[in-house]
Amino acid sequence: MRVIPTAILTLLPSLASAALVPGGGAPMGGDLPEPLRSVAGWIFALQRQLTGEMRQHLATMKETGSWEPAAAIMLAAFLYGVFHAVGPGHGKVVIAGWFATRRARIAHGLMASLIAAMVQSASAIAVVAALAGLLALAPREVMASAGWLEVASYAMITVVGVVIIWRTLAGKGCGHDHHHHGEACRDHHHHAPATTPTAERNALFAVAAAVGFRPCSGAILVLLFTLANNMFAVGMLATFAMGFGVAITVAAIGMGALGLNRLIERGFAGSTLGTRLRTGLALTGAGLITLMGLALLAGAIIDGPTLSG
Repeated sequence: MRVIPTAILTLLPSLASAALVPGGGAPMGGDLPEPLRSVAGWIFALQRQLTGEMRQHLATMKETGSWEPAAAIMLAAFLYGVFHAVGPGHGKVVIAGWFATRRARIAHGLMASLIAAMVQSASAIAVVAALAGLLALAPREVMASAGWLEVASYAMITVVGVVIIWRTLAGKGCGHDHHHHGEACRDHHHHAPATTPTAERNALFAVAAAVGFRPCSGAILVLLFTLANNMFAVGMLATFAMGFGVAITVAAIGMGALGLNRLIERGFAGSTLGTRLRTGLALTGAGLITLMGLALLAGAIIDGPTLSG
C-alpha cells in the first residue's frame, strides 16, 4: 500500500477549497487557461450584473409599493442561480463524482440535484430568519455564523461517504441501481446481497442534502436586504428561484457524468470484469466523496469557515 506524501495531505484542504469553494484561492477563473479564463470572467461579470438588477428592482418595489417588478426579480434570481452554479461551489464535484462512479436512475439524479438546491435555499432562509430576524444580528455576524454551516455540511459529506464505503464493502451497495431486486451484484468469489433501488436512492439523497446544507452567500445577501426593507417574502421567493437555477445547472453536470458512467458500463455489460469494475468505481466514488469531505472539513477547521458561495 502506497504511503501518500505529507506534502499532498497538507495541500488537500486548499485544493479541495479551490475546487468547491469560491475564494479558496485565486479569483474566479484566475488560474484557468484561455479561453476558460475569459468564459469564467464573463460569467462572474454577468452574476454581478444580475445582482445589480435584483437590487434595482427591489429598490423600485420599496419606493412604489408595487409588485410589478417581482417578475423581473424572480427572473434575475433564476438566471443568477444558473450561472452562479457554473462556477465553484454547490458540491458539483461531489454529485458529479457520485454519478460518474455509480449507476443511478435519471429521475433520481434530477431529484438529487433539486434536493441539493432546495436544501441550500431553505438553509439560507432559516439562517437569515433566525439570526437576523429573531436575534437581530448584524449582517457580518450573520455571515460569520452561517459560515459554520459549511463545517457541518463537510462533516455530513464525510460521514455519508464513510457509510457508503462500508455498504459497498459489505456488499450492500455495489453502485448499480438495479431495476429488479433479484439481480445481484456479485463475482465468482463473493456472493454479496444485491443493493436495492431504495437504499441506493436514499444514499444519493443523503449526499445531496449534505451538499445543500451549506447556504449560498448570494442568497443570504438578498435575504438580508429584503429583511431590512420589510420585503422578506420577496427575498424568499427570489431565493427559491435562485435555487431552481442552481438545480438546472447541477442536474446538467450530473447527467453528463451519469452518461459517462453508462457508456463505460455498457462496454462491460454482463461480464465478471464489468461487475468488478462497477464495484471498483463505486468504492472510488465513495472514497473521493469521503476524501473531499475530510479535506474541506480540515480546511474549514484550520482556517475557519469562509462562506462565500
